[in-house]
Amino acid sequence: MKFKYTITGIDCPNCAAKLASLMEKLDGVASAGINFLAERLTVESELPEAELLPALTAEAKKFSRGIEIEK
Repeated sequence: MKFKYTITGIDCPNCAAKLASLMEKLDGVASAGINFLAERLTVESELPEAELLPALTAEAKKFSRGIEIEK
């Protein structure tokens, strides 16, 4: 399934690409992409959203405390 979220607090396109790459390494995540200008996170995963969103948020917070992900 494809999930779309608003992601804020990323400082540059390079950081967005690095974070998306880290998110793709999470168990159950097939792909992840961040559109820096639109502040959009798109994730393809078989995980239920109740498990996916906390995992994505935890990974984002490890990358930078100021990043927020919202549905």
